[in-house]
Amino acid sequence: MVTFTVVAPTIDKGAVSCVFDNIDLIIANRDKILSHSEYKNIKVKGFFVAGLYVGSHELSVGDMLNLWQDTVWHTGTRYYFNIIGSPLSGKNQAFWYDYDTKRINSGTYFDGRVGFTGLAKPYFAYMKKRREIRKYSNLNVFDLVQKLRS
Repeated sequence: MVTFTVVAPTIDKGAVSCVFDNIDLIIANRDKILSHSEYKNIKVKGFFVAGLYVGSHELSVGDMLNLWQDTVWHTGTRYYFNIIGSPLSGKNQAFWYDYDTKRINSGTYFDGRVGFTGLAKPYFAYMKKRREIRKYSNLNVFDLVQKLRS
């Protein structure tokens, strides 16, 4: 019998908190961030899609801004920032920031029809459309916030 497992990537709680503590600033500067590769390609440990049979995919600040703008990764007051699970069973664990309560929450993503693929599918569609080869930035989210404030 063959057994497959998937392990969640590391989460940098400080970096994730920095993004959401400054979410208004980051969203207000969306165009500026997306037009500068050193800003949009900042990797945040904790922003990812990981799944059985699909592997682990880290997301950048630019990826998140695009997903929050155009997909179910931002629904109502929820800003999803990661999901891990199985595309076959749909079982998953997702994390999101709730804008109203200013808290990070976790639970199962289910939109009434699908589970894991509900968030994973928009990510893979977005990645398929993105034509540029990404080189992650040497900056971090703390640097980004400092530059946006100056």
